[in-house]
Formats: sequence, C-alpha cells, structure tokens
Amino acid sequence: MATRRTTVRNLERTREKILAAALAEFSARGFAGARVDAIARRARVNKRMLYYCFGAKQDLYREILRRKIAERSEWLESTPDDFAGVLAHIYLSGGTDMDFVRLMEWEAIDSGGKKCIAETERRALFEKAVARLRVLQRRGSIPRGADLTQLFISMLSLALFPLVMPQIIRLIHGMEPTDPRFMRQRADFLRWLGDRLVKPARATRNHARRGRVPVAPLQVAVSRVQSGQLG
Repeated sequence: MATRRTTVRNLERTREKILAAALAEFSARGFAGARVDAIARRARVNKRMLYYCFGAKQDLYREILRRKIAERSEWLESTPDDFAGVLAHIYLSGGTDMDFVRLMEWEAIDSGGKKCIAETERRALFEKAVARLRVLQRRGSIPRGADLTQLFISMLSLALFPLVMPQIIRLIHGMEPTDPRFMRQRADFLRWLGDRLVKPARATRNHARRGRVPVAPLQVAVSRVQSGQLG
C-alpha cells in the first residue's frame, strides 16, 4: 500500500513538472512552435512518460487552459462587491500572469481565425464574468445603460495591456510592468478610475430622487457630434 501511494505521488509530481515545462514552452513559442521533445527536456522526463501522462500535444495544451480557466473561475467567485474593487481584482489576479498573457498572444498570432482549443469552456468563463457585472449593475454599482460586454472587454484591456506591451510601459513609466511598485500604482489607479466611472450612476440616482436626471458627459459629447458641433 505504501509503495502504491509513493508511486501515485511520484506520478503527480511528474505531471506537475511536465505542465510547468509545457507552460514555459508554449508561452515562449506558441502552440504551433512548441515541440514535445523540448517540453520533455524542460521537465527532465522522456517523451514516453509525457505521452503516458497527457497524450498528444493538444491534450497537454488543453490541460493548461483547463487549469487557467479554473483559476479564473475561482477569482470571479471572490470578486468584491464594488466595481472599483472588481477592476483592481481582475488586474491583480490575471493581469500579472506573464506566461498566460504570452500564451494568448501567440494564440492570437497563430490562430488565423480558427476555432480555439477549449473554446466552449472559455466562452462559459467570459459569460460568467459578464453575469457578475450584471449583478453589480442591478445593485446600482454600474450605470444601467452600460453595455456590459463592451465594459468587460475594456476591463480586460485595462488589466492586461501592461503585460501585452511591456516596452511601452518602460518607455512611458520607466518601470517593468512586473515591478511591485508599478503593480501597486496600477492597482491603486484602477480603483480610483473604477470609483469615478460609477459616480455618474450614483449622481443619476440622487438626482432622480429629486426629480432631476443629469445628462452624462458621454451623452453630451455624442449629441454634439451628431449635431455637427464637433468635427
């Protein structure tokens, strides 16, 4: 019995080593460029063991995505109840995962519009995220007229851009996006921004109670464009 438990533990450690090596290889070269023998060398196992644990390269890639999706699903469960907190939470949870961001960048380059691996699971995750925003909207933390799908895309952009374009961050800010000082400043800024984005919703509710509904700045700008006042 003890020997069997030891064998199981050793197999699990081997699987974890292979997954770590695969994430490093996929993030460095993309799915198309990654090689099974390179992953095996990184993990210090033979290819037969790799195939025994995970099967084909696509199965290994899918398992990495499955774990990343599970992590992000847990993060959604622990999001704060205010929009500013959610925005900072997305950044601090997923916007600091350099390997995964690089993996997604390679996928964008290589996919050519083809269906993604684990596409159904990923769509379900994003639908869950938008549903979370819908709850906040019902509670009044997000303006009622906001397009939640566009809002979520914008939130991801705010959270992920520093890792997607680290050279731009260095040129503008002088720091690496993974520098703890930059990360603290970024999280603080996102909380600040998120708080101000929802203030119009609070102001609208307060004015509505008094019988007055203010026109949002964005609505003013759109009206001016439509009337030809801006060109």
